[in-house]
Amino acid sequence: MDENVLKEIGLTGSEIKVYLALLELGDSTRSDIVDKSAISGSKVYDVLERLQEKGLVSIYLKNKVKHFKPTNPKQILYYLENKREQITNIEKEVNVILPSLLSQFNSSKEEQEVELLSGLKGLEILFREQIDILNKGEICYVIGGTKGIQEQAVVSFFQKIHDLRETRGIKTKMLYNLRQKKETEKFYSSKKYPSTTTRYISHTSPVAINIYKDRTAIIVFGKSITAIHIKSADIASSFMEYFKILWNQ
Repeated sequence: MDENVLKEIGLTGSEIKVYLALLELGDSTRSDIVDKSAISGSKVYDVLERLQEKGLVSIYLKNKVKHFKPTNPKQILYYLENKREQITNIEKEVNVILPSLLSQFNSSKEEQEVELLSGLKGLEILFREQIDILNKGEICYVIGGTKGIQEQAVVSFFQKIHDLRETRGIKTKMLYNLRQKKETEKFYSSKKYPSTTTRYISHTSPVAINIYKDRTAIIVFGKSITAIHIKSADIASSFMEYFKILWNQ
């Protein structure tokens, strides 16, 4: 079987392995799927839940034990049809805001300020300024990068910044990919951060984006951290329209 077709429709490598294993096994328990797919037991439940969201797997209890089985492969066509409808709806929303974006693009005479910052020191300068210019009740909008944050020093840094936002009464609206839900809820629980609202989407972003007031910060996590800080009301407004489309999906 050409697995590239399954990748093209949006399945990850792990999802493909588990789905193909289930097609061979039929009705199965977790241990059966782990053995057949070679996906670790700690990850296989998350993979199965994502496949269930796509309509490709059904989950049920049998003698108080979770069982899994594949749905009819024709469900792939229904899944694609649903994705097509989502894209059509987003296209309609983009067409609604496009005149406003074009108007801003054509008429803007604002002088833009762009600066490049590197490393944790650069991030500290950027986020300290963010906290200083945001007032109590104002909102910072975040689109989290799909890659996620792995280094403990970086994790600790962002938790400290989030603590400062909470202390100052700054609200945060965050968008993360569904695959990051477990990690995000671990670090930014609503109990600990009542001023934070988090939603999860299927959209992926290779970078993290912060939008606040007339500022946009684009953060790239690679071998080193690089942040692009843009001071422009028009650019911030454009990114906000993009954020709203994703937030309301």
